[in-house]
Amino acid sequence: MCSDDKNPGLKLKSPCRRMPWMMRLEDQFIPVNQLGAAYQKTRIDHGMRLNVNSDPKVARLTGIMVTLGERNSHPMGITDIVLAGADMVRMNMSHKEQKWHAVTVQSIREAGNRIHRCSREVFPLAVAMDLRGPEIRTGIFNGAEKSMGYTELKEGNLVKLMVNDVMKRAGCDKCFWVSYPDLPQACKTGDKIYIDRGAVILEACCVAECSVTCKVLKGGSVRDEKLVQLVDGVPELPQVSEQDDNDISLALGFECDLLIVSHVRDGRMICAVKDSIKKVGIHPICVMAKICSNQGMDAFDDILKVADGIVIDRAEIEVDIGPEKVFLAQKSMISKCNRVGKPVIIAVRIKGIEPSYTEMNDISCAVLDGVDSIFLATGDLSVEDTVKVIKNVDIACREAECARWQRQNFEELSYKALIPLDPTHSIAVAAVETSMKCNAAAIIVTTTTGRSAMMLSIYRPRCPIVAVTRYGVVARWLQMYFGIHPIHYRNPPYPDWSRDMDSRIQHAMNHSRRQRFVGVGDAVVIVSGWRQGAGFTNCIRIVYASPGHIPNQCEDSEETW
Repeated sequence: MCSDDKNPGLKLKSPCRRMPWMMRLEDQFIPVNQLGAAYQKTRIDHGMRLNVNSDPKVARLTGIMVTLGERNSHPMGITDIVLAGADMVRMNMSHKEQKWHAVTVQSIREAGNRIHRCSREVFPLAVAMDLRGPEIRTGIFNGAEKSMGYTELKEGNLVKLMVNDVMKRAGCDKCFWVSYPDLPQACKTGDKIYIDRGAVILEACCVAECSVTCKVLKGGSVRDEKLVQLVDGVPELPQVSEQDDNDISLALGFECDLLIVSHVRDGRMICAVKDSIKKVGIHPICVMAKICSNQGMDAFDDILKVADGIVIDRAEIEVDIGPEKVFLAQKSMISKCNRVGKPVIIAVRIKGIEPSYTEMNDISCAVLDGVDSIFLATGDLSVEDTVKVIKNVDIACREAECARWQRQNFEELSYKALIPLDPTHSIAVAAVETSMKCNAAAIIVTTTTGRSAMMLSIYRPRCPIVAVTRYGVVARWLQMYFGIHPIHYRNPPYPDWSRDMDSRIQHAMNHSRRQRFVGVGDAVVIVSGWRQGAGFTNCIRIVYASPGHIPNQCEDSEETW
């Protein structure tokens, strides 16, 4: 009972204490995290309630993958990149030799050790290896003394594309080698050929037995081993090349977590890669399909069935379908991935250190469309520039995440779920809805295989999902999924399972406090199992964050952590 000055007899000795879930009256009028817009009933009401003065949440829900190159792949640099916010690192097998990749993997492991020594926690940094794939590339330009390693093609000139291996290292502005022996059979007069994603555009004007003579429609500089794309022709390329087999063995030997297959044309290609992995059989790995062409988009449904995740390369798709249709392809593919619950990553190539308005808008739109992670092509940047790009992308992601129409997203995704659901799936739906109703600051889930956390991610909660697992490979795989902040819990287990479960939850709560995901009095939804082992997740409870580690009962008999 509250005190009343008019009736001293009812006045209490101690003032009323506000319960953790109670909101101050003035709080209702402060637009925090776009909460006023998130649960509106119509799209127009949602749009009208968006407030530019609203601050985003501290926790970023969208993952960030960065590419490592010569300038940002040393241990200290990788440490700075991870501390800036990167969740995954990528190495491109189309460039550099195997020795360089081996040294880079060692640098990644050393960076992980440095982070562990500083924070006393194991950061589950996922390592991705991007295969060359069945692609066509130019040769080496050593045919002219004044332009070693590159050539300048001028608009209106003629240039001959050779398939004879004699010309592989003797390219110049008159002729150069391409890595596709059947190029003359795949081309006809009038076909357009793009080099380096449209930096140079050629038009075939004469097709011979071992060469194709082209007119330069758009001139520019071409360097060694640049990508060649047949816009009008459909090349017959192998599903998995010999080089890809070698790179797959290398990735498994390095214990990489993700394998990105470039230039995927159909589902059979992913199946062929998985067959190659089974032959080696050293280490479990996720196979992701990178969609780079119209051919891949036409077979997208088949690819999605067999791939563990999707990477959308906007720049290469733009070459095939034109810039005006890229947003349509992006929305369609992201929606299909969201529908089946598979992670989707979108590649963004930022030109320079500071992202332009267009690039920031592309990132924000991708987050609003439902992408799980942003893949940044930062292989040519220094460590300092990479850190700046990550921080700028982090801001764009957090602003867009708060601006999502949460009501529509959850209702549509839960409506599409097929009835009856299995117990774990049902618990995930209920947990996300519970987090929405109580405006939870976080969802903590204990998981063995990662499936419980993945199910929660499907329904796109507004708060971070702190997933605690004892398996490092599971924690690293979970980095692909939206909203999941995995923790690799390595403390020895207690003999008593319930006590061990409490220790894992307490560890996750302490981690959430340190990361400022959770404040004192915030509601936290906990999802856990009722017995030891995988497949027994069926418990949901709400607890409230305490100032620190205290016994789990407060004077109001409400559970706290």
